[in-house]
Amino acid sequence: MRGGPGAAGHPADGEPRAAAAGVGPLDAVDTTEELAALLRQLRRRAARRDGGAQPTYRQLSARTGWAHGVIGDYFAGKTLPPTDRFDTLVQLLGATGRELRQLATARDRVEEARRARMAPVSNGRVGPPGTDDPGALAPVPRQLPADIPELLGRAGELDALDVLRPGQRGSGPVVVALDGPGGVGKSALAVHAAHRLGERFPDGQLYADLRGSHRDERPVPPAAVLRRFLGALGESRLCPGSEADAAAAYRTLLTERRMLIVLDNALDAAQVRPLLPAAHGCAVLVTSLGVLATLNGAVHLHLSPLAPPASIEVLGLWAGAGRLSAERGAAETIAHHCGHLPLALRIAGARLAARPRWPVRELADRLADPAGRLAELSFADLDMHAALAAGHRELLARGPAGHAAARALPLLAAGQGELTVTEAAATTGAAVSATEVILEQLVDVQLLESRAPGRYRFHPLTRLFALRSAARSTVVARAAPLPERQWAD
Repeated sequence: MRGGPGAAGHPADGEPRAAAAGVGPLDAVDTTEELAALLRQLRRRAARRDGGAQPTYRQLSARTGWAHGVIGDYFAGKTLPPTDRFDTLVQLLGATGRELRQLATARDRVEEARRARMAPVSNGRVGPPGTDDPGALAPVPRQLPADIPELLGRAGELDALDVLRPGQRGSGPVVVALDGPGGVGKSALAVHAAHRLGERFPDGQLYADLRGSHRDERPVPPAAVLRRFLGALGESRLCPGSEADAAAAYRTLLTERRMLIVLDNALDAAQVRPLLPAAHGCAVLVTSLGVLATLNGAVHLHLSPLAPPASIEVLGLWAGAGRLSAERGAAETIAHHCGHLPLALRIAGARLAARPRWPVRELADRLADPAGRLAELSFADLDMHAALAAGHRELLARGPAGHAAARALPLLAAGQGELTVTEAAATTGAAVSATEVILEQLVDVQLLESRAPGRYRFHPLTRLFALRSAARSTVVARAAPLPERQWAD
């Protein structure tokens, strides 16, 4: 709702003209940058009025609940604030009632001018799918899945993802690649960050689950994703037969747009490359099991398990914080048995929520037996064993070298603590050079961790997975071919 005279927290129209000094002219504003200059003038005026320093972005963030990086983008002219946020911001900065109306008109004029500039693409104007009206604007795609209610324990990672913003003309898009083991919360973080930063990309967000490590389906071909994206951009007519032509049409459509593209669950860099825009105004967030080290120009961010205090918070989010506070020791034991992995904690919390009469200690005791722990970490459609199995499937898909690593996996997991290459070679009976190749293969698919050169260790749940299932014949795991899937345009 637009603010007006008498609205709480800002002056009425009768305020002395001195309050408006330094703001304007408002009737000449046509660009996001010019609108941002007005916001900066209001900010300076607020400091003069209050006799202190200008309100910082963090202070404004504390008052509004918005990310301080997003607020910085508003003042820098990198993002056009949505109507409701713009109204709130100028009210906080002390705009008068008359200024509120004039600023609202200026903001709407900037939006209309921006949409007019965005309308021409290729050799005409983009119309909505299924229409022949070249003068109509295409719908703005908002394809992100629903956000989770609260993302806990990832403040540092969210700050790191603040690099996702439209770039400078002449530069390429910002690309961030998240990697980490199954169950660590890559998809949840990506979707939450995309919602949080979405206002930087007023032309929309595109999302695709690439199914790179899905247990029941093949990875989605890039050509199928491109067809979907072109349709979402209002140009299904531009869907040519070849992947290269589809990628070229996709890049052309994004040339003057500011869009965020989320590519979830990628198999490898080859699957991602055709889906990268060339436009400086776009940004891309990719999630994958392994590190996409050959993705040119990407910023890489590895996700680790949560810190213990955050683990308790996540568990409490699902099971009820008050319930856990009454049995804090049992809750800490559950978090420990979950290896501080968000998926395992969510499963444990859901199990407690489904059994409100259980004491928390009941689940802690059930998880105490290592042999049955993974079986206990399964509920409804959530399964910790299935999440960890993604790395094993990727290992088997690597041919003879991957099969050798899969055979060595349960042998290596039988020990305790950290491993060196020499110790691992003694365990497997292979040469040191061959053993190092095996260990590095396991690191690549997140079944083993390497915190320092030549030193390796298992995550506790990954060790249990290896002992429970990786000793099965690798041939059996690949005996039944995966079903083909027809991907709709």
